[in-house]
Amino acid sequence: MPQINYSNFPVFAAILLGGLLSGCAGLSDIAPQSRVTPPETLDAGKDIADAPRVAWPTEQWWQVYGDPQLDALIARAVADSPTLRAAQARARLAEAYARGAHASTQPEVGADATSTRERFTGQQFIPPPWAENFSWNNEAALSFSYDLDLWGKKADLWNAALDDVHAAAAETQQVRLELQTSVARTYIRLAEAFALRDIAQSSLDQINERIAIAKRELEAGLGTQMEVSAAETALPVAQARVEALETEIQLQRNQLAALSGAGTGAGDDIARPALKLDASVGLPSELPAELIGRRPDVRASRWRVEAAGQRAEAAKKAFYPNINLLAFIGFQALGFGQFISDSAMIAGAGPAVSLPLFDAGRRRSEAEADTAAYDVAVENYNDTMIHALEQVSDQLVLLQSGATQREKARQSLASAEEAYRMAQQAHHAGLKSYRDVLDAQAVVFRQREFLAHAQAQWLDAHAGLMRALGGGANAPESGAGENPQP
Repeated sequence: MPQINYSNFPVFAAILLGGLLSGCAGLSDIAPQSRVTPPETLDAGKDIADAPRVAWPTEQWWQVYGDPQLDALIARAVADSPTLRAAQARARLAEAYARGAHASTQPEVGADATSTRERFTGQQFIPPPWAENFSWNNEAALSFSYDLDLWGKKADLWNAALDDVHAAAAETQQVRLELQTSVARTYIRLAEAFALRDIAQSSLDQINERIAIAKRELEAGLGTQMEVSAAETALPVAQARVEALETEIQLQRNQLAALSGAGTGAGDDIARPALKLDASVGLPSELPAELIGRRPDVRASRWRVEAAGQRAEAAKKAFYPNINLLAFIGFQALGFGQFISDSAMIAGAGPAVSLPLFDAGRRRSEAEADTAAYDVAVENYNDTMIHALEQVSDQLVLLQSGATQREKARQSLASAEEAYRMAQQAHHAGLKSYRDVLDAQAVVFRQREFLAHAQAQWLDAHAGLMRALGGGANAPESGAGENPQP
């Protein structure tokens, strides 16, 4: 084995020191311009601050609607959705990249063997009998290399890849949440379409009844053709309304089938929803601070900041010199006679020093790009947090307003039903005509339609709030709340 010449160490030290000083000089004006906004410093607003406090929703938040068919549709969507499977594949891809980044920090051992049949020249150092003749040139060796990574560049890249894994996992959770919310909201629209279809059909039946009354009165000489025509005027619109709602029901069924990863034919088996919800209007405590740990999109954005910070650090360390330890041992011989022997043994070991000097600004541009990418990630995170609060506030306002509208619609419907009942009693007593009863019934239909809209809007706002809160009680991940320091 070769002897190490310790007299070379001052040379290596001088090279390292010179590279370090030049690297520091080249990075003096490259620094991030953006800073992460702490969520607790954001003004949550009066609506959030004054909202009654309730518990965080459970992970299966849609089960509060009490509809087993909805539970089954969401379970099938999570199991079979191509969109979710693609997100899961992206998470596995990030894990594979992270394993590759970790492998680059470890020592490498390789084995090489060559055996070449060639004619050797007689004008160089090849001795007889091989000179000017054909023979075998054989070599076999084990090699070893280890990048010391003096400044931690590869470690930073590995940590960045790990942060990408966390981000991809959170993004997969976000896709799952979006899928669950989409199924629930589509199901709510389907329930509304069924309710409105029934009301429209009742209105159509009443119009047909009015037409029949007008025709009987015309035949009895008690009415006119103008009254018949007036009664028939509303018929095409009412028929079109029923047809439009039948179409809406089928479209919502098709969408539910697509969301669940099935063909549109699967929508034909979806029965009428049976939703019910008795929930208090309120928010969990510790908003907005806990959104950073509970909303998957916020967590993903935060991990992207961490990853960008690590890459910015790695880009700066590319300016500094590095040492790679190299070694090899094996055999080399002409012919096979003495191939495996002491005299054919080869070996070597030593450091390989890389010192970046001039690259026409490539490393600097990479450092500037990675630092700018960090700024982009920070501002994306800040924007995500701001919009997260906005969504919570918006859905809370809609939920509170929806609850009020639903209660008012119930009161109006109760009054209309009482008026209808009294009209029936007056008709039986001979005090009112049957047309007065039908007019009172038409008011009931309109109030039922208002209530169906209010109920659907209230349920949709509840689903939207569950999404805005992150879809359930997810535990905050470690490191998600730490500020990166590139």
